Amino acid sequence: MEKNKETVQSHLSRMAEIIRVSPPEKASAEKRIARQFLSKVSQKVGKDDAKETDSIESVLEDSFEKVSHYIDLTLKTFQKISTPYLDTEHQAKFIYVLSETYETLGNYENALKNYKRAAELAEGKSHLGLQGLIQYKMARIHTEMGNWVEATELLHKSIENLQTISDFRSIALARLELAKIAYRKGEYLRALDLFQQALESSESVNDLASTATINNHLGIILRMQNKFDHAFQHFQKALIDFQSIQHKFGTAQCLNNLGVVYLRRGEVRQAIGYFEKSLELCQESGNLSLMAFVHLNKAEFYTVVGDYPMATTSCGKAMEILLRLKNPVGIAKLNNLLGRIFWKSGDMDVATDFYKESMRLYQKYWIPLGLANTYHEFARMLEDSQRPDEAAKMNERAEEIYLKLAIDYEESDEILNLESMPGKSKGD
Repeated sequence: MEKNKETVQSHLSRMAEIIRVSPPEKASAEKRIARQFLSKVSQKVGKDDAKETDSIESVLEDSFEKVSHYIDLTLKTFQKISTPYLDTEHQAKFIYVLSETYETLGNYENALKNYKRAAELAEGKSHLGLQGLIQYKMARIHTEMGNWVEATELLHKSIENLQTISDFRSIALARLELAKIAYRKGEYLRALDLFQQALESSESVNDLASTATINNHLGIILRMQNKFDHAFQHFQKALIDFQSIQHKFGTAQCLNNLGVVYLRRGEVRQAIGYFEKSLELCQESGNLSLMAFVHLNKAEFYTVVGDYPMATTSCGKAMEILLRLKNPVGIAKLNNLLGRIFWKSGDMDVATDFYKESMRLYQKYWIPLGLANTYHEFARMLEDSQRPDEAAKMNERAEEIYLKLAIDYEESDEILNLESMPGKSKGD
């Protein structure tokens, strides 16, 4: 939560600086009022009224609601003073940073609308670098929303514009985003190649954050291919880099992913320690989405060791967050785990309902690996229920997807970027 506050405050400070350095002949009195307003907003954002008894989830929800209100006021104030008091370049930069703030808050609709406005203000050959950055930011949001065609087009334009100013760090980030899109579309072999290219770019500019992020993603793909030792090495590299730059969210991701590797290798007792450490960092950084997925991984751990009451408890903690975030992909995995819990507990009818709901969501949002894994697991339950013909049909569906994905079966359907939105529904 503190990290998110710091990010928003940083954006607000940048807005004030943009107003300060704009041409002095542009209405200094109005600019001074705007800076004072932004200063007050920043102080409000930093104020912590939370009680010790409040849960991290309720504190976050309340804080973000307040911050969103202040940012809306900032936009309205800016609209009143921006023309003719700021030139177009400074208007574009101001709105760009304001859009970043909306993005940080998860308000993608307002972020996209304002990024588009900033892009319109930044037209012209003299602003190609800023255009490239805006296009990258817009593409990232489209990726999170599952609009992969729009995102890909924007990323290619972004790279072209960023090359004109030799912004190699931002180019590396854009290539990373292209790799993420390939992953989310289920093109894992292509994603692996794109991540390798992005890794070379990020290492060339000594960008530890991007390098760590890419190594984390490479580890996930290698783990899906059952190459656990190689995956472990990439997660360890990512963990070291994230820790060196004190990146709590990235560190939490890596700890969670290392725990999953131990779980897949059958070293279950070591896995739980990594999940617990990851949860501690999730609570410190306030990332609810990752927190939910770690709870799901803990539920899987408890299922493996046969502690179904604890598995159900972990599912309940994940469900509370996932329903609030309206994350259907996480809910799909939750239903899969609940199906497994009820299957192992002997209630096949309830298990069937959960498995079918999981398959429905994975199909709707087209998460191919999650869908294939659920087909395969449901088939095992059907075999256990002496229904071989139905089981064979489920296995056929699973194998068809595995062949297309060019990977072997593994009981894993983790999402590449755990705070991300699901992909676009089929038919959209």
